[in-house]
Amino acid sequence: MSESQLATTTTTTTTTTNHSTSHQSSKAIPGGLCAIENVWVSGVHSGFKHRNKDLALIYFPKGATMAAVFTKNAIQSHHIKYDKKRLNEQATFKAIMINSGNANTFNGPKGDTDVQIMANTLASKLTIQPDEVLICSTGVIGVPMDLSNFEDQVATLTHNLTDGDSIQAAEAIMTTDTKIKQAAIAFEIEGQPVHLAAIAKGSGMIHPNMGTMLSYIVTDLDLGQETLQQLLKESVNQSFNKISVDGDTSPNDTVILASTNKVSVKPTKQNILIFQEKLTEICQMMAQEIVADGEGATKFVTVAVKGAAGQADAEAIAKQVATSSLVKTAVYGQDANWGRVLSAIGQTQPDYLDPAKVQISFISDKGEVPTCKNGQGLVFDEDLAYEILSETDITIHIDLGLGKNQTAVWTCDMTEDYIKVNADYRS
Repeated sequence: MSESQLATTTTTTTTTTNHSTSHQSSKAIPGGLCAIENVWVSGVHSGFKHRNKDLALIYFPKGATMAAVFTKNAIQSHHIKYDKKRLNEQATFKAIMINSGNANTFNGPKGDTDVQIMANTLASKLTIQPDEVLICSTGVIGVPMDLSNFEDQVATLTHNLTDGDSIQAAEAIMTTDTKIKQAAIAFEIEGQPVHLAAIAKGSGMIHPNMGTMLSYIVTDLDLGQETLQQLLKESVNQSFNKISVDGDTSPNDTVILASTNKVSVKPTKQNILIFQEKLTEICQMMAQEIVADGEGATKFVTVAVKGAAGQADAEAIAKQVATSSLVKTAVYGQDANWGRVLSAIGQTQPDYLDPAKVQISFISDKGEVPTCKNGQGLVFDEDLAYEILSETDITIHIDLGLGKNQTAVWTCDMTEDYIKVNADYRS
């Protein structure tokens, strides 16, 4: 989130998606969040949207330790102030309720009151305390919430709880998304099975670091709130903070990490590194699904930067290229317009840059076409370049030739459908 920028720690990045520290393998498993024991979910239509599911519940009957990372946008949803206060006061919660279709943002005192009403209503139906509930909202900004029939809707929501699969909740948090986003993996630490699962939403208003996106991640590994918080910040920095769809950021961005604390291992450095790797892996899975589902997008684009003199330069250049509307429209037009990439690199004003050492290539399954080297453009096969860019998975590879620092961020092309996709936004 930029101002949708999440608060994050500084890390070393790599151009590979699934960087491995421990070389521990993970296995995809079904069920989404419900792949983890003692996690129940529900998703229903409640009227925030004209049709389609728009109210989700993640319920932990035995409680869960939670940590979260939020947008740093100066304008923030009313749920963020509420959740931050709760998380600062306690570590254990039993429920997260999410509505889509209304962002509950910039709604004055009523916005704060409505968050509390939502928490109180859910707590009453689940027979838990209101302070055991976290609330999230996403959707249209500046529209007051209509909670006139909310008690009945929450009764339906709690009645429909299941521990079979979280697909209903994943569907209910969607706005302009076209695809449900959920995953679950299993791996081992000290021979003990550990699980991680996630759901996410996001399609537009996505920009490093994050955009109008939400993600809920659950594990069964016993970790305290402080450790969860540190690990979540690190993984968000390597995933959600490395994606861009349209360069716009959101007041609602929220990522919550919850642990049911069923599995205990020694908190050694190696064990924590294994978990960190897997947490980053599942966060990257969700982040890349968001980019692939970008509003009107037809191509998934990796911007890989290597050879930077400093990590900050690598990060800034990759994000600038990924954000450039000129680059994104050129990719959509299947035009290897390396000049637009070069311009975006220079626009970053990196601390160290030698134009004569910059090399730019476009890569896909159809091959690779180098476009510039030694301070000048190269003659290349335009037909081959067009074929390379006709693929749906493309890499823009940039070598600055100055050092060993590298990174990768993920974006998509920009099409005329980006404008059209919001027509049915509240359906």
